[in-house]
Formats: sequence, structure tokens, C-alpha cells
Amino acid sequence: MQTTTIEPVKELTAIKGQVSKLENAANSLAIATQEDYTVAIDLVAQLKDRGSKIKILKESITKPANEILRNARAMFSPVEAQHANAEAIIKTKLLQYKSKVDAEARAEEAKIAARVEKGTMRLDTAEKKLDTIERVDNTTRGKVGEVQVRKIKKVRIIDAAALPREYLVPDEVAIRRDALSGKIIPGVEVYEEEVIAARNI
Repeated sequence: MQTTTIEPVKELTAIKGQVSKLENAANSLAIATQEDYTVAIDLVAQLKDRGSKIKILKESITKPANEILRNARAMFSPVEAQHANAEAIIKTKLLQYKSKVDAEARAEEAKIAARVEKGTMRLDTAEKKLDTIERVDNTTRGKVGEVQVRKIKKVRIIDAAALPREYLVPDEVAIRRDALSGKIIPGVEVYEEEVIAARNI
């Protein structure tokens, strides 16, 4: 039978009440004797049991939701990739054309400036010729759209070895794996710490 939305809410309310009582018991707990230690063990076991129930209840909601999300992503992913690809192709071609026209305009400007400098072209003629050079405006309109060419600052790493220490993030997973396998890593130590592992009997 499929669980309704109301059932998990009612069940969660009941679990919240139980966990609140256990939290209060944990806060007021003082372990001074072996008997207190045994009481604490039973409290941990009860919490472990409630934790399992919380996980099951949560997954009864999140698993179907995650499945829906996975299916939606799978359904839209191909068309999103095509859309992004088509947009990137056009934007690249727009920038390539603008870059080509800008380079040609700079070359033409340089020729005109050289002729003015040599005295083979009058300044007023040069100004008229400069006005006729083809250029691509930074803002250009089509029939239904408009594009703007803007310069934005970007950053790329050209030498990772030269980066100051403050910008290096340790790969803690790799460090832990290698250190526990016996590899000596400068600046890392392997140590032991006691933890409680509880189970219901």
C-alpha cells in the first residue's frame, strides 16, 4: 500500500516527540557509575532505533522525489545540450566576425594614418575615409533580437605550482586514504580516537 502524504507527517510528529524526550534525557544524563553507563547505552540504542525510523521515513519521501528529478533531468538533458551547443556556436561565430572586422578596421586606420604622416593624404580626406570604414557596433539589433559585445575580466591558472599556499585546498579524501594505507605525508599524522559504536540487541 502506498504511503499517503499525511501518514509520514503524523509519523514524523510522533518521532519528534520521542526524540525530544530522548534529547532531554541525554541533556540530564550524568554518568558516574556503571549503572549510569548501562542506562546511557540503552539511551543510545533507543536513539539508534529512532534514527533508523527517521531515515526510512525520510527516504519514503526523498527516494520517489529523487527518481522524479532524475527522470526530468534525463528527459530535458538532450535538448538542453543541443540548445547550449547551438547558442555557443552562434556566439562564437558572432565574436569571430567582429574580431575579423575590427582587425581589418585597425589595418585600414593604420594605412590612412601612414598616408597622412607621409603627406600623401589631407587630414579632412583622412577623416572622411575613417568614417567609411566598416565596423561592428558593440550593440547591434536584428529584427527580433539584440546582442551586446562586452569585455569581462576572467581568471585562469597558468602555473599551479606558483600559487601561494592560501589558495591550495587539501584533498582530504586522498590524504586520508593514503595516510591510512601507510604512506608518510609531511604535515599529516595518523592517530587513534575512541568512539562509541552502538547497536540494538
